[in-house]
Amino acid sequence: MRFIKKTVLFLLVLIAMVVFFLPKTQLYYKVESILSDKNVIISEETPKDRGLIFSLEGGRLYYDDLEVAQLNEITLFPLVFFNRLSVAPFAFSKEMQSFMPGMVTGMYVQYSIIDPLHIIYRAEGDFGILAGSVAFLDRNISMSLTPSDKLLQSRPPWLRRLKKDEGGVYRYESAY
Repeated sequence: MRFIKKTVLFLLVLIAMVVFFLPKTQLYYKVESILSDKNVIISEETPKDRGLIFSLEGGRLYYDDLEVAQLNEITLFPLVFFNRLSVAPFAFSKEMQSFMPGMVTGMYVQYSIIDPLHIIYRAEGDFGILAGSVAFLDRNISMSLTPSDKLLQSRPPWLRRLKKDEGGVYRYESAY
């Protein structure tokens, strides 16, 4: 029994050390170059490696030369068994306000080895609450949106593509 405890403790410390000494900033720049090939650009950000946590402070998000949002902070907690990407409150750009009004007060994407076939995401903001998952085995993306009154009053054109449930929740599913 002692051997098992020591082995598990050794493996946990080993994983923590690997994550701690991983060159997260260089990996971020590699991911940034891959995203730029897809016309997604984050500029004016400051990467910070804090040991077990990697974060980007500030920055602007662009897609096809269109400013999408001004970012405050993006935090990545990369463990082997549990990974979580959190985005601090951010505002959409003026060009995107007609598409998505207001601010996002919080957003996260997480992956766990307990459920390795799904990625779960959730976002809250002036638009309401958005939650969903990506299923790898089924190759399916699902989403449910509980819209705020502000979103319903702005009547964005993309809202008509979602199916409305009896409780006022809008749902969307797609295979990829």
